[in-house]
Amino acid sequence: MLNSQDQENLLKSSHAASFLVQDLNALAKADNPLLAELAIELLRQASQLEQRLKRLETLTR
Repeated sequence: MLNSQDQENLLKSSHAASFLVQDLNALAKADNPLLAELAIELLRQASQLEQRLKRLETLTR
């Protein structure tokens, strides 16, 4: 069980990861192919992070 501060930090991290995924999703549609390619690579990593944080949220409720 997490204390309230840890729970709050986990929730904020999860929200931040969700925002990052949304922003990288938009960047992946950039006209510049190099920028879009880099955004897609980062999007994969950010998506994995977001999923892991959401799993932690679910497990600690």
